[in-house]
Amino acid sequence: MKFMAKSEKTWSLKEIDQERESTKGTAFLAFKQLKEGFDEGRDFYYLCASEDGAEIDKLRAAGRIYETTVNAILLTEAGYSAVTNYLDS
Repeated sequence: MKFMAKSEKTWSLKEIDQERESTKGTAFLAFKQLKEGFDEGRDFYYLCASEDGAEIDKLRAAGRIYETTVNAILLTEAGYSAVTNYLDS
């Protein structure tokens, strides 16, 4: 994988939705609102199906992303905090 330290804790949008008992897509909508201020590699990782398909398959098999997810977004601690703070406001 080109970018992610395996030891780094990340959260998927599905995991945030489930943790907060939110409807599917709630965390994604928050991410979209905040994305302009985020830095890829610091706040989130974008996994592209054509390049990161094997990793996306692993996330799907582990139940970390939605079955219908094509390209995945994983939030770092900073991104997770920003999304959850946004949802709490």
